[in-house]
Amino acid sequence: MTFIDDVLEGRATIDDFDSCNDTWQDSEDDLGEFHDFAGLLWPEYALWATDHERIDGDDVLAYVIAARRRDVGLLDHLRSVKEQDATAAEVYRLAGWWAKDWEAVSQHCTEDRPA
Repeated sequence: MTFIDDVLEGRATIDDFDSCNDTWQDSEDDLGEFHDFAGLLWPEYALWATDHERIDGDDVLAYVIAARRRDVGLLDHLRSVKEQDATAAEVYRLAGWWAKDWEAVSQHCTEDRPA
């Protein structure tokens, strides 16, 4: 189970994300890359980790979780709410920094889905 799974199942909240990070950092076991351990795709993690003036990591996590609840990708979710939500519009704009990563993630997810 990942942090994102725990939030979706009601066992954690966004406020618990620092504990997830602490668990990963303090572990003596090889838990892999942090974004995988937390349940984030690389571009989602990159958005969370980047210091922005107008958004913070909790904003990004909230949109990731909302997208997962809707069973859509983060970019699709942001695209659907950005006209009514200025923060979503800013996160969507910033996601462009990782456009190539999003393309690779989208292609990978499409290949893994059953036809």
